[in-house]
Amino acid sequence: MRELVNDLVNAKISRRSFLAGMAAASYSATAAKSALAAVEPFIPGAELPKNYVRTVEGTGADLMMEQMVETGTKYLFCSNGSGLGPFSDSLVGRTDMQLIQATHEGQVVAIADGYAKVTKKPSFCMYSRVGLPHSTSNMYNAMKDRTGLVIMSDHSNSDREGTDSHEDIDNWIEAVRFYTKWRWEAHHSERLAEWVRRAYKVAGVLPGGPTALRIPRDIMYKKTKGAIFSGEALNVAMDLRPDTSEVERAAKVILSAKSPLMKVGPEVGQCEARAAVVELCELVGIPVIQHRSIFADFPNTHPLWLGEDHNLGAYLREYQQPFDLYLNFGARQEPGGFGRTNPVKEIHASVDMDTVGRNSPTVANLVGNINEIAKDLIEAIKSLANTNQLKQLAEERMRVAGGLTTAWQESRLNAGRLSKGSPVPWQRLAYELRQQLEPDAVIVEEQGTEYKSLGMFPFADDAMMKIGRTEGRALGWGVGASAGVKLALPNRQVIALQGDGGYLFGQNDSLWTMSRYDIPVMIVVFNNGTYEETRWQIMGRMGPAGQANRDYVSYLGNPRVDFTHLAAAYNIDGAVVQNSNQLKGAIRKGLRTLADGRPFMLDVHIRTLGVGAEVTDYQKFSLAEQRTRKV
Repeated sequence: MRELVNDLVNAKISRRSFLAGMAAASYSATAAKSALAAVEPFIPGAELPKNYVRTVEGTGADLMMEQMVETGTKYLFCSNGSGLGPFSDSLVGRTDMQLIQATHEGQVVAIADGYAKVTKKPSFCMYSRVGLPHSTSNMYNAMKDRTGLVIMSDHSNSDREGTDSHEDIDNWIEAVRFYTKWRWEAHHSERLAEWVRRAYKVAGVLPGGPTALRIPRDIMYKKTKGAIFSGEALNVAMDLRPDTSEVERAAKVILSAKSPLMKVGPEVGQCEARAAVVELCELVGIPVIQHRSIFADFPNTHPLWLGEDHNLGAYLREYQQPFDLYLNFGARQEPGGFGRTNPVKEIHASVDMDTVGRNSPTVANLVGNINEIAKDLIEAIKSLANTNQLKQLAEERMRVAGGLTTAWQESRLNAGRLSKGSPVPWQRLAYELRQQLEPDAVIVEEQGTEYKSLGMFPFADDAMMKIGRTEGRALGWGVGASAGVKLALPNRQVIALQGDGGYLFGQNDSLWTMSRYDIPVMIVVFNNGTYEETRWQIMGRMGPAGQANRDYVSYLGNPRVDFTHLAAAYNIDGAVVQNSNQLKGAIRKGLRTLADGRPFMLDVHIRTLGVGAEVTDYQKFSLAEQRTRKV
């Protein structure tokens, strides 16, 4: 659909060709007409409704600012740079735009990303042109998560373009091609608001993703006038419905399955489809597992919740019926599909037509908004089976899955409650946090595995919320993202769960932002002095490094970082916990600090686990010892 919209807006195809193309892509006539209505105001020559457009005079930056405000944007996430000069001038006398500044471009993007993940609307950020390379790691994370961001940077003045001048290269925009849905270098001041609109629209239309604008500084300062579209004109309805024949086909396959399984992924959360997906699964008793996701896409206390892939064996032993249908709802499709050695029928539901059926054969392809897909499937199934038939299908599977879910929850909580000592078992830390956090707290996590949050905290639409870890897995995101989440949800507790290794990927810069703007987030560092999962993977192979018991790249214990000292440099209070009996008081202190409106650093020394847990022998080197002169 993205290509069709692009061609329509750029007058490469007619309205009729757009509708024909949508039909060829399996969109229903209703969905195609809805999409056409949404983009019609942007087709060249189209008549605009009254109040949808107004003319503004000012600098190019003034036009950009006016258009950003019309999108409903409250915050512009930025870092220092003289390229922000035009915007600084535009802010004088305004009260409808607040800058949120960070000291590193990568953290600017992380903060904007966390904000956008919660609001479900693209957020804007800007930084100096030379800061672009710093930002690309978290730009990549946002692209993998399909999170809408509009990333802007200045460019050398127009008369220096292509001259290899100061702080410039010939083609900056090429550097972000792989991390963005769309990118543009602007050259006309009167069209700057147009490019802001374009970037915002492309970033926000599902599947979302970052867009990038690069603007020569002189055209942002230049006096001009241009058209500003109202916020209403920028809304794109994304209630796209799947093809009715595909829905009916999928419903029949679901009803005929003796042992179905659903995997949910981030599109469920992005489309706010959890309630509809739960209703669908309850209707016929479909157990659910969670794919890697920035959200908890199914309530993890629900009787049909099986957790992650490694729990499937226990369910199959209890149910004694091999899976014969796999429903992929909004997850990245695995190469070869589910059950590679013994393939099963697969139904794939996604709003991204490029993803559907990409890596494995399917018996039904449901392209559309996940919420609408689930609702349509519910209606189709109800029309094909009576209540007694549906109840019979659901009861046994619900009983088996529910028994396992309850047992797993109890065992995890017991493990947390009973574990103790020094260093602290990670389960005890999670348990104590769960005991003291508010029922609707938000967990922003960037750890090696989601199990440490999914297995220990209750996530649902009416319970706690999970944000992270990113699908991209590039470390250096979570602390900044938690600041963005708190800005979006100021009246909910926000807790950042962070590994010590991940924190050390340049995330200290976000503490400056939290301190400056009084953003009350509690950062909880699981400080075990190691990149644990990389150690498992490297040493667990029992190659030469494992056999020699050598940890070349994962050990962080020399120097062992005191994260509260880092926080103190930014006037942020904290506590170090070395024994489980210190946890309750330290967490209580942290939550009181949040209530007072300040961030808090909780540095907890965590017990190392698994292969190489006791290894401190790494490839030691001291340059000081190599000197021939003590200088």
